[in-house]
Amino acid sequence: MSSGLEIHPVKDVRRQRIAISGIFLMVGIMLGSWFARVPQLRIELGLNFAELGMVLLAQTVGVLLAMQLAGHLSNHLDSRAVIRVTSLVLPWFLPLMAAMPGAITAGLGMLTWGIIAGLLDVSMNAQGVEVERRVRRPVLNSLHAVWGIGALLGSGGTVLAVRAEWSLSSHFWVVSVVLVAIALFSGRWLLTEARSGAVAERAPKVGFFSGWTRAVIVLGGLGAAVALCEGAVSSWGGVFLSEQRGAAANLASLGYFAFIVAQTGTRLIGDRLHRRFGAVALVRWSMAMTAAGVLLAVMVQSVWFGLAGLAMTGVGLAVAIPIISSAVGHGTKSNTSLAIARYSTLHNAGVLAGPAIFGWLAQTFGISTALTLLLVPLGIIGLFASATAPASVASGASSTSDPSDPSDSSGSSPEPVVPRAA
Repeated sequence: MSSGLEIHPVKDVRRQRIAISGIFLMVGIMLGSWFARVPQLRIELGLNFAELGMVLLAQTVGVLLAMQLAGHLSNHLDSRAVIRVTSLVLPWFLPLMAAMPGAITAGLGMLTWGIIAGLLDVSMNAQGVEVERRVRRPVLNSLHAVWGIGALLGSGGTVLAVRAEWSLSSHFWVVSVVLVAIALFSGRWLLTEARSGAVAERAPKVGFFSGWTRAVIVLGGLGAAVALCEGAVSSWGGVFLSEQRGAAANLASLGYFAFIVAQTGTRLIGDRLHRRFGAVALVRWSMAMTAAGVLLAVMVQSVWFGLAGLAMTGVGLAVAIPIISSAVGHGTKSNTSLAIARYSTLHNAGVLAGPAIFGWLAQTFGISTALTLLLVPLGIIGLFASATAPASVASGASSTSDPSDPSDSSGSSPEPVVPRAA
């Protein structure tokens, strides 16, 4: 092993950023295509609502299991190897699920899907953190924006497929082929995570409690709180417009659309905002924006102000998860994938629990009060936002703890040539 420094030319770093962007795009297209087809899938598989709920829950359980498996795999395989395999396997679950004969087999299929998807999720975020290390600037917001664009493309493609009267199976086969092509192209330029020589030569054994540092637990709690708020707004925003504001079905359906478009649009400029303001200040301002959106939707008796409020929550929640994920990756001194896997366990617990907890609150106190109660987790996130500081320090963004740190608010500076220990 050479003890020198390997130089990464600007061209190579940009290729690597494009490559991981392709993976985020692929996952977004897949999920956008899937969720838009779930109603028809339920009919074709003959599932009642309870069975469909259990099938979808199986996927989340699989993701949670994958978080534990990813921690152990990270000791033997780097994120590039995991992505190259999982990104080629995952797309085929679309036509596979369309061919499932019943609830039990569909549940097993979704459980396996969740495991593969969870491994890919950890590895692609680890790749994003590694790209940030090499370009010395935030990029995770733009990667998550690419995911959102992919989801919109997938759902839009489904609309076209339905109008063309494609069968569920035919549609999913076409999507899978496209996704595998993207994965093959992107896999060529993925990079290997940089580790110190000592870590690379003698990695410590990963046990059940490995990686559960105080920082990971705090950031995981923040990620779970963001996921709870995001799940509540995205899942129940349309119901709020319909039940509390008397919106017609076509207007109520715009609730999620307004949220996801605002979120994706904000993420497109999220990295520039991160460089300009730093992680801590940006997270706090984002929580304030989200709280303002919630209050606008609840306090003003208007469908249109309700839609505006939901859009504001999309803007506010957009940058939180990318910044928290970046802080987890940059805050660890050794195994990035392990740290992200542990964090993702808590984050996905919030994804799983969010809509259910909000549903209980809405049933007990009413949906408007339940929305207002989101101010509690939003306040907690703002209070502990200082835990996200590593996202700014490691990526060269501005930070409240070091206002003299140079930033590139224009985004026009060339990407540096970054040395890496070989």
